Amino acid sequence: MEQFIIMGSCALLLFLTGCGTARIRDYEPASPSIVERTAQESGVEVALDPFVESERTEKYFDINAVANGIAILHVRVANKTTNQTFLVKRESFHLLNGAGALTGDGNKGEHPNVAGNIMGVVGAGGLLGLAGTAMVSHSTEIQRNLTSKEMGDQTLSPGQSMEGFIYFAPVKHGEDWTRAAAVRINLAETKTQQFIELNIPLSH
Repeated sequence: MEQFIIMGSCALLLFLTGCGTARIRDYEPASPSIVERTAQESGVEVALDPFVESERTEKYFDINAVANGIAILHVRVANKTTNQTFLVKRESFHLLNGAGALTGDGNKGEHPNVAGNIMGVVGAGGLLGLAGTAMVSHSTEIQRNLTSKEMGDQTLSPGQSMEGFIYFAPVKHGEDWTRAAAVRINLAETKTQQFIELNIPLSH
């Protein structure tokens, strides 16, 4: 009887803590994706890899992101200058499309120089409600994984590079969100406070 009580207690502990949940795979690309888009301006190079295929989002995030209206974008930024430092923030990235997307402040709006709307970055903490209705312990692992892979803000010194994922939501469920879309990036040079702007089309 005591043995069954111990086994039952262990099972309850695993359920409550999520210890029995398999860890989601880390992202370590062997080579650039065929859909990666790269641009360079004033010595800063930015490479964007949109995750549209359900196989990739399920492999590295355990969710069908497109079906749930989540746009996942892998970003690499390299400072190739010798004497400039740039502040790279998630909020500097904006998804431009014509689907009535939300701006960073949650309101619908249009940029005067683009045919479409601007969608601001959504933090990993705001995505759990869109990621399906998994069990509590598994949802916790999905949230942990989204947060751990999210690109952090960083001051990028000469010769340095950084990478990570940024998320946009909501996009149209079940549709390729990269069609006729582009990403606008504004990065500030820390000494002069001057901005450089990059516009990178995502469509094939």
